[in-house]
Amino acid sequence: MSAAPNENRPWSRIKLIRAGLLTLLTILAILTAFFLYQRQPQYEVRVIQMPEGWGYDILNRGTLIIHQPTVPGQSGKDGFASEEQARRVGERVVEKIQQTQAMPTLTNDELRQLGVQIP
Repeated sequence: MSAAPNENRPWSRIKLIRAGLLTLLTILAILTAFFLYQRQPQYEVRVIQMPEGWGYDILNRGTLIIHQPTVPGQSGKDGFASEEQARRVGERVVEKIQQTQAMPTLTNDELRQLGVQIP
């Protein structure tokens, strides 16, 4: 009894082509996922309305890293007077995070420059 011609060769030409194509498709899928992930903005500011005014959250690729329901560095529980103020301050905080890769602080002068009323 003799074996079929392709049974003696474990990797026939067709099997090699299939394996190569599968490997190529896998690599392309991984590269596509990687580049889509890189295009996603790293930081996002979400403005939130609180009973005491406006605040903001900062997310890093969807993970909450800062929850700021009040005006930073100020005593009391008062939030920002407007949604726009909270957004501007949140965006400034993101800029500082991107520059230093550390948790930022804002001075009263910086808050005033962003339109926040500081007593």
